[in-house]
Amino acid sequence: MSKTIQQTMHEQHRRWRNDQEIWRIDIDEWGKELRNALAALEAVEGMLRDSRDALEVHADAVWEDEQHLHGHELSLCQESMRGERKKTDRQWAAVHRRQTAQHERLADAHERIKKYQHQLVAEIRRLLGQARRAM
Repeated sequence: MSKTIQQTMHEQHRRWRNDQEIWRIDIDEWGKELRNALAALEAVEGMLRDSRDALEVHADAVWEDEQHLHGHELSLCQESMRGERKKTDRQWAAVHRRQTAQHERLADAHERIKKYQHQLVAEIRRLLGQARRAM
């Protein structure tokens, strides 16, 4: 027994309604995923802003280190040019040790920032590339 055209159309319409129901479920799920992704990106944006602020603090610390070095060199030069020794060698050595320790802390911080920066930028570029390819 063969189906009538109307029966065939009704069956096809039922399959289409089933498709539409599945599509609606997919759309709802994808919407949730995109909302969660946007929230995650907002969190990442906050982290990037914090990183930028920390970088500005580091830049200020580098500037201060430059100023301390310049001041220290100037003091050394002035004292040696005048032929006087206001500070003893021990005092100069103590000042130099403090500056060395500060400079080494700054160098360590700089290396940590450099590593973090390279990893962060590489991951963002990778994610951006994948997002563009997916579109």
